[in-house]
Amino acid sequence: MSTLRNFLAVFVLMGSIAQSASAAGDFGLNIGIGFPFLTQAGLNYRISEKLGVSAGYNLLDLKNGEASLKLSMPEVLVNFHPFSGSFFVGAGVGKESLDVTATESLDSDTVSIEVTANTFIVKTGWMWGASNGGFWFGLDFSYIKPSSPDSTITAPGVPVADQSYFDAVDAADKFGETAFVNVTFARFGWLF
Repeated sequence: MSTLRNFLAVFVLMGSIAQSASAAGDFGLNIGIGFPFLTQAGLNYRISEKLGVSAGYNLLDLKNGEASLKLSMPEVLVNFHPFSGSFFVGAGVGKESLDVTATESLDSDTVSIEVTANTFIVKTGWMWGASNGGFWFGLDFSYIKPSSPDSTITAPGVPVADQSYFDAVDAADKFGETAFVNVTFARFGWLF
């Protein structure tokens, strides 16, 4: 939660700097749905017709019986509209976090894996109507490149010298270094 707070603080600071540089800025909110991040929400600040900043929170949260998977990523991006229209390209940073837990019903042991990684994000897409203020609709594609993973595995009863434990650590670290694409099928926003 402190990571999200830090990203929002950076976003507010960027917005304050932008507000002092341009009195014509628009501030807004957005929500979206995509894959793998099913739930997406964010804040937008349009500095000018060509430049904006955004902060977002992306989430995939699945549960099935005694198992759960939660993949989240707060992000801060700078967006550039090269033609002063709906098309944009953006770049920024984020913090990916994966939490997987499973409980075995026979002995009630809970196994969990946590992986966090810093991410570099490149995004492109369209924000139809955003240049006019008010309601806008969009879709976008993000390339997310994680780095510097930090993995924590809790597996009661499995010795840390066991090969299966090493395999789990390797798999967690590999996940924390593997790039992936996020597709936002629909994003709805409002600029005030």
